[in-house]
Amino acid sequence: MKKEDVISTIVYLVMLAIVILVGYFIIQTNANDITAVFNNSNAIYGFVIISLVIGVILNVALLEIGHAIGAKIGGYDILSFNIFGLCFYKVFVNEKMVTKFGFKNFDGLAGETRISPKPNKDKHNPIFYIVFPFFLVLAEFLALILAYTFIDDASSLVVLKYGLVLVTTMGGLFILYDYIPVKLDSLNDGYRYTLLVKKINTEAFNERLRIEGNIFLNKDDKNYRVFDEITDFTAEVNSLSLYNYYENNEYDKAKELLTKIIETTSKVNLQTKLDAKIQMLYILLKEKKYQDASEYIKNFDEKEMRLFKEDRLLKNLRVSIYYFGVIEKSYKIADDFSVKYLKEYKNELSLFKEKEKELFNQVIKEIEESKKIDEINQVNA
Repeated sequence: MKKEDVISTIVYLVMLAIVILVGYFIIQTNANDITAVFNNSNAIYGFVIISLVIGVILNVALLEIGHAIGAKIGGYDILSFNIFGLCFYKVFVNEKMVTKFGFKNFDGLAGETRISPKPNKDKHNPIFYIVFPFFLVLAEFLALILAYTFIDDASSLVVLKYGLVLVTTMGGLFILYDYIPVKLDSLNDGYRYTLLVKKINTEAFNERLRIEGNIFLNKDDKNYRVFDEITDFTAEVNSLSLYNYYENNEYDKAKELLTKIIETTSKVNLQTKLDAKIQMLYILLKEKKYQDASEYIKNFDEKEMRLFKEDRLLKNLRVSIYYFGVIEKSYKIADDFSVKYLKEYKNELSLFKEKEKELFNQVIKEIEESKKIDEINQVNA
């Protein structure tokens, strides 16, 4: 299990614990005051369910509205606004930008606002996009303080008071998930903020938004910026250029980019360098330098080899399939990795998934050709 999966599980357990504590120490303790308004002791169940549903819907809306407002302040165009899959999004129709509505997947806890830097602005500040939702949800806590200050438990407005408790609790849970400063199972704002402390990462963040925005609008210019300063995030953005290099068989350019990451003296994660090494292995395989590929992978230490075999990223699974199918001739292992790849592909939300699938299909084709050659050699033997 990956580190972000472990941390995500812990966060979910903390969120569940908070719900239980609020329910037991606040809602249950004051249940008689709440049900007295309805003159029905069973009304507490409907009250809790309705309040929680309102809390979820309201807070997801506030988070995404906050993202949208912050993006506008920071100098970005809004390409899509998605809540629970219900999405307003922009497309080009007859070379004119129009807004449509439909169901789309999202990379977030319950919604996503996709943005792109305005092309006519020199500076774009993503901090507003990240922090503005926090202040909108904070308004709920201010409303709750006012409710506790002015609403007596004997009043018929007690329902509003404890309804706000549940709504605000949901807001607090969303804030906890979204602003914890570590990487979780979706791209949360707290993790984004830790990245953008470095100026170079802010530039890389804007470049990624620009690239993804163009792909989203089906006008990919393939002119991706490559950053000289290597961080975990700039390495990730630099690696997007590999798709263009692979498409044009520009393997020397790809090697130069990957070597810069692998040999960097900057402080980066093991996974960042390993991702680059795995793609370097892929290039050797594409160039049919099978002996060099066999020697290259021997330089992977035990931990790197374990991570290579356990990796769930599509780009690295593709290389695992390639290596075991062509070098090791372990077609069963290659097939197992292919099943894993297709499973991850279904859940993949990256705009690069189709580019990735094309490379996967090329790998599968080469492995099938390798199988046929082996079968012919066995017959002739």
